[in-house]
Amino acid sequence: MATTDHSVQLKPETFQALEAEAERRHLAPDELADELMRAQLQQTATRRTQMREALDALHEFSKTMPRVDAVQLIRDVRDAEVDRGLPWPSS
Repeated sequence: MATTDHSVQLKPETFQALEAEAERRHLAPDELADELMRAQLQQTATRRTQMREALDALHEFSKTMPRVDAVQLIRDVRDAEVDRGLPWPSS
């Protein structure tokens, strides 16, 4: 795979941790950095896709639900509570 050189600024302790982990895995620090960034970007893309699919499914599900007049629903609840003698905060 062809690569292009880029610079990334890391805190000294972050670079030390990267070097230590790269050594443990028998990789060069830049190879490990590339691997870690690719994995994180893939996870982010996967989560974004999963969230979009979930939202699409909810949207489709919502089409099967009956329409509700929220204002009328609250009025009905308020009236029922007042009829039962329960206090209702005034608006």
